[in-house]
Amino acid sequence: MALPSDVDNGMMGKPTRTASQLRELLLERIEALPGMAGLETDIHLGGVLWIDGGVGGPNWTVPVLRSRDQHRADIARVIRQAQMEYDLDAD
Repeated sequence: MALPSDVDNGMMGKPTRTASQLRELLLERIEALPGMAGLETDIHLGGVLWIDGGVGGPNWTVPVLRSRDQHRADIARVIRQAQMEYDLDAD
């Protein structure tokens, strides 16, 4: 289902999502990973924040709130994939 932000507005940018929508999307994808259902992550704790990613870079991130030794490569891949797919809505 296309959201209003997916409609071509004459710009070649990525579709946008609100921080809340991105958080929910990430949680769905992460909880689908083996062994992750119900476990707390930085996304649960900090959500999605806007950043100035520069030209071509992502305009949002997930803040690091837990010890780096608890981070998983599969979760990082989920976040990077979503950053390539969606921009954070500026509103």
